[in-house]
Amino acid sequence: MDRLLVVIFGLMGVGKTTVARALGEARGWPVIHSDAVRKALAGLAPTTPALFEFGQGIYSKDFSQKTYTEMRRRAGELLDSGDTRVILDASFKSVGERDRVRELAREKEARVAFIYCFCPKELVRERLLKRRADRQAISDGRLELLDLQVEDFEPLTGADQPLLRLDTGQELAKVLQEVNGFLDSLPGS
Repeated sequence: MDRLLVVIFGLMGVGKTTVARALGEARGWPVIHSDAVRKALAGLAPTTPALFEFGQGIYSKDFSQKTYTEMRRRAGELLDSGDTRVILDASFKSVGERDRVRELAREKEARVAFIYCFCPKELVRERLLKRRADRQAISDGRLELLDLQVEDFEPLTGADQPLLRLDTGQELAKVLQEVNGFLDSLPGS
């Protein structure tokens, strides 16, 4: 049985969730969204705003670790229950969190593929401003937190392979075409 964990990650506002949701729908793969998991762990409805300062409240280091641990637990359960492909959608800003996904992949005899999302900063700003007005938004990412997250994001390493650097500033259809080409080119696909 060929198993695959797809890690869609990057800064807030770059379109990770849009890509993860579209890929999951197109391929019929389950998606685990960090924003939804984080809110559930906090006992909040997904669309309840949790507007904490950077690194505080449910965005503290400890709560974030709890969130990522739960995401990995859910991914492991899905792989064990017969889902052979699982998508993880989160910032994965630390090398340690990316390492722990690789550990899970080894434990579950799965491959892992990383998709690092980015786009022009002006587009990120537009998306974050638009999100602020969206009452159905789950993410609490806000423009005033962006520069802090940029500073806090640990650089990619040679271990983050195979890796697709995905410009999400393009039309979604083109973005998905690029993602599908990357995934289809992986050994064992």
